[in-house]
Amino acid sequence: MKSLYKLLPLLFIGLLVTGCTSASNDMPSSNDNLTVYTTIYPIQYIVEQIGGDSLTVKSVYPPGVDAHTYEPTSKDMTDIAESDAFIYLGAGMESFAQTAAGALEKQDVLLMEIGKHEELFQSSGSTEHDHEDEHEHHHGDQDPHIWIDPLRMIEMAAIIKDELITLNPDEETAYTDNFAALKEDLLQLDQQFTETLESKENKKILVSHAAFGYWEERYGIEQISVNGISSSSEPSQKELTEIIDQAKEYNLDYILFEQNSSNRVSEVIQNEIGAEVLTIHNLSVLTDEDIANNEDYLSLMTYNLEILDQATK
Repeated sequence: MKSLYKLLPLLFIGLLVTGCTSASNDMPSSNDNLTVYTTIYPIQYIVEQIGGDSLTVKSVYPPGVDAHTYEPTSKDMTDIAESDAFIYLGAGMESFAQTAAGALEKQDVLLMEIGKHEELFQSSGSTEHDHEDEHEHHHGDQDPHIWIDPLRMIEMAAIIKDELITLNPDEETAYTDNFAALKEDLLQLDQQFTETLESKENKKILVSHAAFGYWEERYGIEQISVNGISSSSEPSQKELTEIIDQAKEYNLDYILFEQNSSNRVSEVIQNEIGAEVLTIHNLSVLTDEDIANNEDYLSLMTYNLEILDQATK
C-alpha cells in the first residue's frame, strides 16, 4: 500500500501532463534545436557528446540527488512532455521512470528505455568468481550501474546514437562521426583501467553501495558492499558482521564513500576497522561542485581510477 501512495502523485501528474500539453504538441517549435530529457548523468553525457549543438540536453535530476529515490515534480513532467525525447535507464535504477513513461505514452515524445536491451547486462563469462558473498543485498535481477564499465558505455552510446538518428535523420553523419570520437575516448579509458589495475594482487574494495560490480568482470575489482544495489537498503546485523570480518581478513585500509552519500552503517564499519575514508564517484548524478569544476564522465572516471589505484594493492 505504501508503494501505491508513492505512485499516486505521478499518476496525477500524468493527467496534468495530458491536459497541459494537448494543445502545445500541435504547435511548431520556435527553437531549431530538439530538446532531450535524460535521467542519470552518463546518459546525459552520451547524448551531449553525440548530439553536439543540434540538441538541447537536460536532466530531470537536480545536482547531488540520490538517483534511486528521486521523484520528479509536476513541472518536471510537464517539461518532459513538451520535449522531443525522454531517455532513461530503467532496470530498477530510477524509481519513477516506468510510471512516468506510462504517463507520457500519449504525448508526442520519443520514449527510450536503455534497460530494455538485455545484452547490456549480460556477463561475458570472463570471471568465475562467486558473487554471493559480495552481493547478498541484491534487489532485482540486474545491476543497473552499467555505465561504470567503459565498454558497456560504448554499447549504450551505440544504442542512443541510432535512436537520435531516428529522431533527427538530417544529422546522421554528424551523429555517426561524434559516436566514433566518443568510442575512441572510451576505449582509451578502458585501456587506462586495464594497465593500472592488471598487476594488482589484492583487488578487493570496501564500498558504501554496491554500484561497482561491473568492474569485477572487466578488471577483477571485487567490491565488498555495505548497502545493496539500491543505496537505501541496509545490511542485517549478520551481514554487517560478515562485512567487518571480510574487511579485516583482507586487510582493507580504506572504505570508499560515494560523492553524494554516507550513512550510519558505513561509519560504524569505518570506526570498527579503523579504515581511512576515500571518496569514489558513482557518476549517477553530478554534484554542484562537479558542475562548477567542469567535470565530465571521462574526468570523473579518471579520478575513480586514481582512487582504485590507491585503495588496491
